[in-house]
Amino acid sequence: MFLKIRRVRLQDWITRQWLINILLVGYLVTIIGFMIIRNMSITPDRFFIIVLFAAVIMGRTRTFLRDWIPFIALLLAYEMLRGFADTAGFRVNVANIVALERGIFGFIPTVELQKHFFNPAHIRWWDIMATIVDFLHFPLPLLVAFYLWTKDRVHYWRFVIALLILSFAGFITYLVFPSAPPWYASQRAHLIDVHKIVDYVVAQVGWRWNFSQIYHQLNPNEVAAMPSLHAAFPWLSFLSLRTFNKKIGWFFLPYAFLVWISVVYLGEHYVVDVIAGIAYATVAYLVVYHWDEIKRFTERLLARITQQRIPSSR
Repeated sequence: MFLKIRRVRLQDWITRQWLINILLVGYLVTIIGFMIIRNMSITPDRFFIIVLFAAVIMGRTRTFLRDWIPFIALLLAYEMLRGFADTAGFRVNVANIVALERGIFGFIPTVELQKHFFNPAHIRWWDIMATIVDFLHFPLPLLVAFYLWTKDRVHYWRFVIALLILSFAGFITYLVFPSAPPWYASQRAHLIDVHKIVDYVVAQVGWRWNFSQIYHQLNPNEVAAMPSLHAAFPWLSFLSLRTFNKKIGWFFLPYAFLVWISVVYLGEHYVVDVIAGIAYATVAYLVVYHWDEIKRFTERLLARITQQRIPSSR
């Protein structure tokens, strides 16, 4: 009799959890879809409000506020600082990035992609899809953070710490090595023939830039191309999700490839920017998720170097 009661309670709990999960997914999909249709940019401050209501549905409001307010505050601080990264007085890298890209591939991938697939007079469905992917590059990692928060707060904290390390490492790079994207090299330096496809899509489809009041106060940074955080965020999300659940992680991987192709095609990043973004994300992941292994490896390496130097000094 006791086992039967426990079984019934377990079934009720599972049913309640499934109902909550369905409500959460439906709520998030509806809100994000509405924001896309209404041309509302899904900035971190807006996302915070969206998932706050989701936390209320889950009955975890207090825990959510304690875990998310520091994260969102630091993320907004990064966004504020990023706008000033091109004012440090360092020379903007334009021609040397073009030369690097051409030296590796023998051509500029963005130029070739646009030559074969883009027509300025006629926007196609893949132009719109690539633009939407570009718009979603920031909300998706936040959705991953929220998913991990609902499942395991330890994994959530690992992911957001790695995300913040990645973001501020990118900011430091933008500060000392400002790098122009392909459209900049075309429109400002006239080195290559590239269109800023996002502007064409926004103009022809009738979208507009609807930012929150906080983001209206932030300075945009046109020379923060390397590393590409568009490329880095989905790769870090994949690595973190794979650590949490391999099946879910591998399911997320195709999205990362879609982002990489989209940002290169749109003229927002070179392939070398994407490669740099992947490298930065990998390092941030290793530092947070495998710090103990890195520390042990470093200690063994230093011990070997020390042992080799002792005989040679006699």
